[in-house]
Amino acid sequence: MDFMKFLKTVALAAAVVLPQPALAASGGPALPTQSWGFHGVFGQFDQAALKRGARVAVEVCMACHSIKYIKFDALKQLGFSEAEVIALAEGQSHNKKDRMTSPMDPVAAKDTFGVMPPDLSLITKARKGYEDYAYAVLTGYLTDADRALVQKVMEDGALSDGELKELSSALGVDAHQPEKVKEILTRIQANENFNKYFPGHFLAMPQPLNDGSVTYPDGVESSLKQMSQDVVTFLAWAAEPTLMERKALGLKVMLYLVILTVMFYAVKRRIWAKVH
Repeated sequence: MDFMKFLKTVALAAAVVLPQPALAASGGPALPTQSWGFHGVFGQFDQAALKRGARVAVEVCMACHSIKYIKFDALKQLGFSEAEVIALAEGQSHNKKDRMTSPMDPVAAKDTFGVMPPDLSLITKARKGYEDYAYAVLTGYLTDADRALVQKVMEDGALSDGELKELSSALGVDAHQPEKVKEILTRIQANENFNKYFPGHFLAMPQPLNDGSVTYPDGVESSLKQMSQDVVTFLAWAAEPTLMERKALGLKVMLYLVILTVMFYAVKRRIWAKVH
């Protein structure tokens, strides 16, 4: 069966009543919710995760993306030594006083991807879903199991109701949208970059992280999920490096206001004690 006939088969099978996956308000799949330790009034950044995330950002992300509001020298706040900071900077053709800008030429970047790779300094603040969105995009590419399923379905030229349900879940689309399934399969076959959580499902960026992309000096396993969690933690810090200081100041202000309120109440009681 040729590929076009197969797509018709997909369209017919999609008409079968199947449980509808949970969709986000935007029409895409709901973002996987992560537990971020730095959230909340008493939340704190994991310093080890920050260091690992900074390494992923420099060694992988900065091949195309800049983090222009942060200087390499600021990485010493995360526990990097002077020698480590210099090594990271020189690896990107910079010195430690430079901002963390990508060495990729802007013209070459646009020629390669068709668009300019966005700066990541505020990426965790600039997208709906915040840190969860960034993590979802990094982990939302087709897994080996997903690719095997797509390849099997394309080769077989037909699929059961169970396979359709599994395929729709892997692609992050509603099984009741046969035209969408057809479009995605066609574009995957054309080697476009599919992402389950990216709006529209296709983007210019190939999958940036794979298991073992970066070697962690602390011995932590550099799995896709671990690296994604770490680099998003670092990007959250990069978006607001003074977050911990702001939280500490806020708690002191709140404590001051509580004490001041108690004092004012005591003064009020004393002044009006003899008034009947």
